[in-house]
Amino acid sequence: MRFLLANATIVLPDRVVEKGWVVIDQDRIGSIGCGAYPQTPTMPHFDLDGAYLLPGLVDLHCDAIEKLVQPRPGVEIEAGIALHAADRLLLGCGVTCQLHALSLDDAEFGVRSDRFMHDFLHRLSMDRHCGARHLVHARVEVSSQRGLEALKTMLGHPFLRLISIMDHSPGQGQYVNEQMFRAYVAQTSGRSDAEIDEILVRKRAAQADIPRRIRQVVELAARHNLPVASHDDDTPAKVAQWVEYGLRIAEFPTTMDAAQAAHAAGMAVGMGAPNVLRGKSSGGNLSAITAIEAGAVDWLCADYYPASLLPVIFRLVDRGTLDLPAAVALISRNPARAAGLDHLIGSIRPGLLADLIVVQRVPDPVVHHVFVGGRLVYTWTEQSGTLPFIHQRAAGESLPLR
Repeated sequence: MRFLLANATIVLPDRVVEKGWVVIDQDRIGSIGCGAYPQTPTMPHFDLDGAYLLPGLVDLHCDAIEKLVQPRPGVEIEAGIALHAADRLLLGCGVTCQLHALSLDDAEFGVRSDRFMHDFLHRLSMDRHCGARHLVHARVEVSSQRGLEALKTMLGHPFLRLISIMDHSPGQGQYVNEQMFRAYVAQTSGRSDAEIDEILVRKRAAQADIPRRIRQVVELAARHNLPVASHDDDTPAKVAQWVEYGLRIAEFPTTMDAAQAAHAAGMAVGMGAPNVLRGKSSGGNLSAITAIEAGAVDWLCADYYPASLLPVIFRLVDRGTLDLPAAVALISRNPARAAGLDHLIGSIRPGLLADLIVVQRVPDPVVHHVFVGGRLVYTWTEQSGTLPFIHQRAAGESLPLR
């Protein structure tokens, strides 16, 4: 099906087009222009009344699915139910491609077990009702052998598109001391002091084997042509080691020195949008705003809060930090490029998949419509049931809901 979105404020990779139009041809973006647009009797036209037309958001790291699967310690919801809840949440936030950040750790049960990972991948393979594109970002905890073994069983799965190397050993990275590690584990898992003591004993025993596990992760990823990201880098020396390993993505550097070193080395540096939204890191680490102002950040991710992505873009524009195309690129083109997906998604460009979102500022941005592969998969409606800002211009024609 061919249809046209007209009278839009289109954010292209290098500029903003007022009164622009885009022709959607089947699942792809066709022609783009401004002013007078092509009209044919058989092609539906939709007037966006000046609303923003942005590329669908590409999120490389969000672990919100964990809270949907395990809303309380000891409570587990079926993966399929959580997936569909996540899908509706993500579409409402404008995310059209989500890489769910799932941890491969030493848990035998629950959301961070390899059993859950395989169950989730199976659900993705079988699902036919999600509107967004759902992929997997495997977070391999190298302070445990179990994480590496779980990764080996997943390699080759088509939904696995990104691997990151986690080292949550106390005394470095995110946890600069043992007290911070204890506080985090107790808060997020509800484990007792005795249980945390056991975890610390295991992690100390595993530290000597971490370099070997890192080499194995990198080698396995290279065999399967999967990008690998570092995580929580705190020193330029650590960044230099990752560069030697061939890593090209760095997520959540905890210090400015590490962020700038990674950026200077050509790594795609990512930070959390909630950090920007709140104006500070939840763990007391590097401020994302400060790093963006220093030119050391290439992409932003939802981290744990999908609704943070769109608001931070307009806040960065309002404060004069970035122009709109550069800000939008932080949550679309740049993460897609980092993951090797920019030949398919991430920009409004002829030939790319038609993953688009229609956004109004009222005053915070609200997603009104989401198209994935040229199909309307999400629509916000007023109480009257009408479609605000969009009306059909060809009688008898309508957009498919799937």
